[in-house]
Amino acid sequence: MAFSQTSDKKSIDETRQFLLCVAREMCAIADSSEHRSVINGFADDIRSAIVKKQSVKTIVVSNELQKAVDTRLARQLIDLSDHLPWTISFRTPNAGNKVSLCSFNDFLILKSYTAGLIYLDPGQAYPEHGHPPTEYYFTLSGKADWRYGGSDEYRSVPVGKLLYNNSLDLHGILNSNTPLLAFFLLPMQQADGNSK
Repeated sequence: MAFSQTSDKKSIDETRQFLLCVAREMCAIADSSEHRSVINGFADDIRSAIVKKQSVKTIVVSNELQKAVDTRLARQLIDLSDHLPWTISFRTPNAGNKVSLCSFNDFLILKSYTAGLIYLDPGQAYPEHGHPPTEYYFTLSGKADWRYGGSDEYRSVPVGKLLYNNSLDLHGILNSNTPLLAFFLLPMQQADGNSK
């Protein structure tokens, strides 16, 4: 299946509004002015983002996503989900659409951020990994055990929690018996302010 960005302006506008709502809620619970500044920068990037013209390949996400309704934002996302470019994660290729990713960078030109969604069916896991950019996760629906923030242990994380990983922190997810939906945000700038 292909996802065509230019074919549905209404869906793009609704997605942009959804992302701005996510940014507002993340700012409201951020625990530092530095984190709020990063999130506000993302909101500015979304407001000015240009829509890409090419199509991208996509999959049909698991039907279990329809049960990820813990928050208003999750319900809003479900209404948009058929219009988003979902893919199978390269870290979990054998899970098929039970572990799916959506990259907003696939259809919006974001200058300074990588942003997307991670979806896990009940009982699925996302393997531990690390990467140079820092990363924020904001749980939209579901309760899972997360390794994050430099911890060696997995901790239970409820819906509506903002998680932060420093550069190269190992992090992963062990999902519980509910569908998990989370937003992720990676600022693509080094500490000196230069883009990577």
